[in-house]
Amino acid sequence: MAGFTPDRRGGERRTGLERRGAGAQSASATKGIAEMLDPAGEEAYWRENYATQPYYESGYAYDDYHPAYRAGWEGRARYEGRSFQEVERELRADYERRRGGSRLGWDRSREAARAAWERFDATDDFERSE
Repeated sequence: MAGFTPDRRGGERRTGLERRGAGAQSASATKGIAEMLDPAGEEAYWRENYATQPYYESGYAYDDYHPAYRAGWEGRARYEGRSFQEVERELRADYERRRGGSRLGWDRSREAARAAWERFDATDDFERSE
C-alpha cells in the first residue's frame, strides 16, 4: 500500500485552506509534503518492492536499503522546494548518521534514497503502487 493520503491523487491536490474552507487559516495549512508523509506506509511499500528496483544488488536485504529510503522520504519533506541534487550532501549526512548495520555505503545506496525522494512526485495511485 502506498504511503500517501488520498489528497495526493492527481487532480485532487488541495491546500489545507481548500480542505477546510477559504476562511480557515492555521499553521498546519502550510505543512505540504510533511503533512502527507506516512512513514509506516513508505516502509511497507519499500519493504515489499526493494528487490525489484533497478539498483538492487543481489545478496542485500531490505535492512541494508532502509536507511537510504528513510533519508529519501524524510529529506523530501524536510527540504521541500529543493531538488535532490541541491540537498544530496545533507541526505548523505542523514544516511551516514542513521546507517546502523547497513552494509551499503552512500555510493551504493544513493539511488534508493533518490527513489524514495522521487516517489513523492508520482501523480496517481497506480504510479505510486508500481
